[in-house]
Formats: sequence, C-alpha cells, structure tokens
Amino acid sequence: MTKPIIGIAPGTLVVNSQMFPGRERDYVNRDFLRSITDNGGVPLVLPVTTDAETVNRYVSLIDGLLLCGGHDVAPFTYGEEALPKLGEIDPQRDAYEIALTKAVHAAHKPVLGICRGMQIMNAGYGGTIYQDVSYMPAGQGTLKHMQGQTAAYGMHHVTVAPDSVLAGYLGATTLAVNSFHHQTLHKIAPGFKTVATAPDQVIEAIEATDGGLQLGVQWHPEMMQQVNTVEARLFAGFVKASQH
Repeated sequence: MTKPIIGIAPGTLVVNSQMFPGRERDYVNRDFLRSITDNGGVPLVLPVTTDAETVNRYVSLIDGLLLCGGHDVAPFTYGEEALPKLGEIDPQRDAYEIALTKAVHAAHKPVLGICRGMQIMNAGYGGTIYQDVSYMPAGQGTLKHMQGQTAAYGMHHVTVAPDSVLAGYLGATTLAVNSFHHQTLHKIAPGFKTVATAPDQVIEAIEATDGGLQLGVQWHPEMMQQVNTVEARLFAGFVKASQH
C-alpha cells in the first residue's frame, strides 16, 4: 500500500543573527517529521502562503494535514482584544492555516492539530481562546502547563472520552501527557466537541462532530512518541486514516 502524504504547516520565525538578520523562516521541528515517518507516512512541508491557488494545490498533493505548535493565536482571529499576557503572534500564519484547514476538511481529508494547531482549528471555526491559563475562572487552570524540560515526560494526566476517535487511536482513556502551552481553549467552536480534559478542566482535545476527521490535542505527542507507544498510536491512527 502506498504511504500517504501528510502535509505539515510549518512554524515561522524571524532570524536574529549577524549573518541573516531579520530574515523570515518557515521551519518544522524534526519531532514532527519523525512522528509521521515512524508511523507510516511521508511528510511534506507546506510553506506559508497568502495565495489561494497555492493552498488548493497543496490540498491536491496531500492525504492528510498536520498543524504544528508555535505562536499564540492573534486575538482578532476570534474577535477579542489583546490582553497583557498575550505572547508573540503571526496573523499571516493564522490566516494561512485557517484557510488550509478548511480546504483540507472540504476535501474530506483528515486534520490533526497539535497545541497551537488545536487552538487555530478552534478559532478558525468560531471558537475562542483564553489568552493565558490565568484568565480561566477561579479553580481552573491550576496545574503546571508549561513544563519547560524533559519533553518526553508526562507532566499531568488527561481523561479521554471512551467513544471518541482519539480514544480509538490511543487505545486508552487515561494517560499522562507533557505540557508546553500558556493559552488554552475557552468556547468550543460549533461543529466540535471536547473529548479530553486535564484534572483542572483545561481542554486537552477536541474533535469534529460532523463525521469529518478533524482532531486537535493540546499536548505535544510528537515529543513523546518515540518512547511512548500510546502516543505513537495517535500518529499511526492519523496516518492510517489518511490512506485513501
């Protein structure tokens, strides 16, 4: 069977060095690439673009889409003003990934969003985001969600809905996950449902409710999958779902 091609929407940065000062760069951490290749897929990086024809061509080339982590989602994307704890943003990347995600979904191809990827998926379909976990209601968002070390180590547990696509991929309904985020989902977008939460009520995964294979997780399974078979199953399930 031919290996499916998984498009990867890259992160962005401005290079801060003497040799290339101020140069823009699209990049993908190798953890994401390995997560696809280790589990039967062929990764294809899809550089950021504002050209609709290029986006449509990307969609024709791939069998599934992986949205990576990175910048905070710009508040205007979900109809809010910037609050003091908002981090660095890239509105052009936001617009690109929303357009790409919707085009892939319209083509009935799977989408997996990781960390920011889940947040942009939610914002793109009409949901909202807490600009920092400290803005959640009292008693929520109290766990450590930015561990900053030992990336493959599970820092807190999540509970997964047993009837979810995610549980089917993982083969588990409780697992320890790593955590590298300060924003988190607030209102869930129409057409999606929450399928995993942390003990402090932070939303850890969402899925589309219309039968389309759109799934987002808040943690970083790509950093864990080489040493954690449960996390590897997430990518194996996604890659398999991308085979047509």
